[in-house]
Amino acid sequence: MPLLTRLHAMPRWIIVVLPAALLLGGLLLRDSWAWLGGILLLLVWAFLAWLTALSWPALAPGSRFFRALIVVAFGAIVVLKFMGKF
Repeated sequence: MPLLTRLHAMPRWIIVVLPAALLLGGLLLRDSWAWLGGILLLLVWAFLAWLTALSWPALAPGSRFFRALIVVAFGAIVVLKFMGKF
């Protein structure tokens, strides 16, 4: 897993600040820039889904349900953003 090795070598604050900045930017972009906001949210969704997939074997069944629910709900927000309704 070379990507995990690269992420582990980065300063820890980047792993928190970068997704937070992408999320904030994705939620704030509206009107004619909604497509860019959708792309930013899609990047955050992909990161969230990837982390969920990595942790899936270690999760209890109840935790799996709620993590999957969060990934699906965030995916719905991304779709709504691309449609210009969020």
